[in-house]
Amino acid sequence: MYIIKKWCFFFAFLFPLPSFAQIGVSIGGTLNNAAGWAITDLNNSTTYDLPGNSYFVSLNYEISLKNYRIAFVPEIGGALFENQIIDLGTFINKTLRFQLNTHIYFLDFEGDCDCPTFSKKGNPLKKGLFLNVSPGVSYFANTVETPSSNITDNLIKPNIGAGLGYDIGVNKNITITTFANTYFFSRLNWPGLINLLNNPSTGNKTANGVTNLSQIQAGITLRYHF
Repeated sequence: MYIIKKWCFFFAFLFPLPSFAQIGVSIGGTLNNAAGWAITDLNNSTTYDLPGNSYFVSLNYEISLKNYRIAFVPEIGGALFENQIIDLGTFINKTLRFQLNTHIYFLDFEGDCDCPTFSKKGNPLKKGLFLNVSPGVSYFANTVETPSSNITDNLIKPNIGAGLGYDIGVNKNITITTFANTYFFSRLNWPGLINLLNNPSTGNKTANGVTNLSQIQAGITLRYHF
């Protein structure tokens, strides 16, 4: 929470006179790749991917600069994944994340007016396409549920992300944005996973409790300008 407040204060101080603001709601899907958490059954080479793929929802607030097409978009969101593996238990991954997105409209950097995308003139691709740079921090709650136990491991990890987005101005108040981003987390630790697999009753299965996590996230945002 301290990190979030620090970043918000920094940008509020650095850019105190925004041109306009928009509030948005985003939904979409996330492809997760955490190779170290994949459970392999050594008896038949079956692999169970954790955390698996998931859906997400988030809220964001866009603050645009007055003279250049750069927008700062603080975002908070969450995702949930649940997978039941026979003879092992139920694996639940909950994520709460904060991203400090920066949208850079590199094809129309100086723009043509102090206004939302709908009111701008010119080629739709030029005025709508942007690069997103997205550092952030996430809270993970990873749970292993079995008939005899329920263990949750909590951790907080920073991440770095980047991607592309495209604004479609519906009218002067509403903008629809499609986007695709990729994120990277380093060395996430899940002790409960290893503790479970160390139990002889789980059979000849193996995984690594420490892993890097890469994500590909795609979705759509509905924004309201005020």
